[in-house]
Amino acid sequence: LDDMRTASEFVDIVLVFGKVRLPCHKVVLASNCEYFKRMFLAGMKESQTDEVVMNGIDCKTGVLIVKYLYSGSITVTEENAQDLLSASNMFLLSDLKDSIEKFLSKRIQPPNCVSLLNLSHFFELQDLIKTSRKFIADKWDDLSDESIVELTEDDMEVILKEHECQENNFLRLQSWVKSVDGGEERFPRLLENVKL
Repeated sequence: LDDMRTASEFVDIVLVFGKVRLPCHKVVLASNCEYFKRMFLAGMKESQTDEVVMNGIDCKTGVLIVKYLYSGSITVTEENAQDLLSASNMFLLSDLKDSIEKFLSKRIQPPNCVSLLNLSHFFELQDLIKTSRKFIADKWDDLSDESIVELTEDDMEVILKEHECQENNFLRLQSWVKSVDGGEERFPRLLENVKL
C-alpha cells in the first residue's frame, strides 16, 4: 500500500505538513488512526475535501507518521521522540505513544530526568512519571539545583518522601523554595515530608 501511496495510485486525499504534500488513501488513514476515522466520518469539512492541512505537525514528523500508518513500524530516536509523542497524542495513536514512553524510560539520565518527568505529566505518561520519579529519588544527591527547581510541588513531595537522606532533602527543599514562585507559602506543607 505504501508503494501505491508513493506512486499516487488510487489516492483520494493529500495531507499537507508545512510545505510537504503527502498523497494518501482515506481508507488506510481511517483504518489505522482513530483521529482520521473520526475526521472522515463526522462530516467535518475535511471529509469533503481532497486536501487537509495538518497544523502543529512539522514535515519530518508528518512523513514518519504517514509511513507508520501504512507500515505499522517507525524508528524512534532521541531527536524525534518528543515530536512523535506530540503527534501520537494528537492522532490518538496509543500504541505509538506507549512505544515512545518505553523508549524514553530507557533513556533517563541525570541531565534529562526532570524534563522527562515534566514531559510525562504533559502527555499523561503514567509509567514514565513513576520511572522518572524513582530515578530522581535514587539520583537525588547527584542532581543539580537548576534541575531540582524545575520539579512541580507534587513531584517534590513524592520525591522527598522516597529519598532517604533527610539532611539533603532539607537542603534541596530550601533551594527549591527560594527558586520557585510562591515557594515560601508551600514550604510548610513540603517540610512535613522531611524527617528532621
